[in-house]
Amino acid sequence: MSTPTESPSAAADRDPVQEARDHLEQALAALDRLREVLPPAGSTPPPDTRGGDPA
Repeated sequence: MSTPTESPSAAADRDPVQEARDHLEQALAALDRLREVLPPAGSTPPPDTRGGDPA
């Protein structure tokens, strides 16, 4: 396997903090899309699957 040593200036230009921030922004955007699709937690109680009437 080769290591990306052909362009050391490109490696020096990369900012690890900016890369982490970009990844976090992508994750937050994905979570926002999920919030639009999924119902809010606690909005509808889960169906009672025990069967029978609790009377």
